[in-house]
Amino acid sequence: MIDNTTMKERERGVTMGIAAKVLITGAILSATLCPPAAADPWKPVSYFTHGWDCISCPNNSMLAGNFGHTNRAGFNMSDTWWADVIAQHYAAVSMNTWLGSHDYNGTGEIGMVTVARALKKANPKIKILYYQPLDRGETSVYAANIIQAHPDWWLKNDNGNVIWFDHDHKRPVIDLRIPATQAWFANLSLSYFNNAEDAKELCDGLFFDAAAYHNNLGHQNFSDKSYDELFKGRMETMRLAQQIFTELNHGEVWGNPNPPIWTPPPAWWKGPAWNFTLQYFNGGFDPWFGSFAVLNKDGSWNVTMMELTFETIINASSAGHSIIIHAFPGPATTPFASRGSGTDTFRVSSWRGEEKVPKDPEACRQASADLLVESLAPFLIVANERVFFSYGWFWNVEDGYIPCKEGVECGMPSTWFPEFSRPLGAPKADATRHGTVWTRSFQHADVYVDLADRKKSRITWSSA
Repeated sequence: MIDNTTMKERERGVTMGIAAKVLITGAILSATLCPPAAADPWKPVSYFTHGWDCISCPNNSMLAGNFGHTNRAGFNMSDTWWADVIAQHYAAVSMNTWLGSHDYNGTGEIGMVTVARALKKANPKIKILYYQPLDRGETSVYAANIIQAHPDWWLKNDNGNVIWFDHDHKRPVIDLRIPATQAWFANLSLSYFNNAEDAKELCDGLFFDAAAYHNNLGHQNFSDKSYDELFKGRMETMRLAQQIFTELNHGEVWGNPNPPIWTPPPAWWKGPAWNFTLQYFNGGFDPWFGSFAVLNKDGSWNVTMMELTFETIINASSAGHSIIIHAFPGPATTPFASRGSGTDTFRVSSWRGEEKVPKDPEACRQASADLLVESLAPFLIVANERVFFSYGWFWNVEDGYIPCKEGVECGMPSTWFPEFSRPLGAPKADATRHGTVWTRSFQHADVYVDLADRKKSRITWSSA
């Protein structure tokens, strides 16, 4: 059970592997590396699945996303309209920044837990995951203070100098090659709870950012050999977390970005690319489905990259892993910009190619509706019961993930997309491919996607 560590101890940052006990069910984990995957009979599999009645309706939801919000006046705990909307339409949500979570210092209740209570009250079946970045580590003042109190956990380059996440040299990258650091970070989100029952009920897993194999520290004198060791330590941390949540409540651990489409495995990896990191945890998050790196300069799809995307998602999900797709309206790319006025705004991507994202907020909302088929049709091509969908302009809930009530500016129309509630039914078979054209039939819909022309995407719904 969760140990009753005193608040004073928690504020001091006493952690597992040093003096404290750990927050998991039934046991105290030792701060050691997990055994190699080949020697471990435990295999990560998906526990979250959906049905086929519709994309999102009272009996089923294929929606799952990762988003926070910007502490705007329209999102608060005195009027939880937004929590009710999310809970009634999403199967799972990974929470990023909510209600001042970054300001939490170890006293009271962190905003993410408060929001989780509201979501579970509205829908006890919704799955809630907590965001943790593998590089900088901290998700709150509380976590940052613990990291600052343990300089032995700070990552150092090959010359022995600290590697900083920020230019001001205040936020060190954490060294997940160290067993004590792994153990603390795998349990960080659970340490926000004061009792075991709350943790079991309100935390269904973790979403780890920066899970790709990509040595972006080379400019700080961090060799590829050192990065290989760091990467393996990060993967062991995720696997340790997965074991914790499997025991706790059959929760899941997701990694971003994954599958590794844009950051392929290193030469020393000999297995299938899609399984390079998924051997360690349940699910992968595709943050740029149909956009960014899979686009040509004119905004059209790069056929080779989209084929790789499709095949990777199909292979990974068929092997038993959750895949969470995040799609954007249109051919999304950077930079991002705001729409609206004052502090009542939402953010949008740019579009690659000649056409530009509208300046008017209402036109942006209409564009998200008009362009939905270019994301929803490809999703249905690759979907199985473990593949989930989300759609928005940026990473906050107001950026198009839900329709907002009157007086709150959001990037989605004021009502749900009608496609989400249309009867769909189970797929009649897997997708078929003829050249660049992919097709698939469901009980109540036929889907057509031509990777050579995204604007030809269509879903033909039956009258049922």
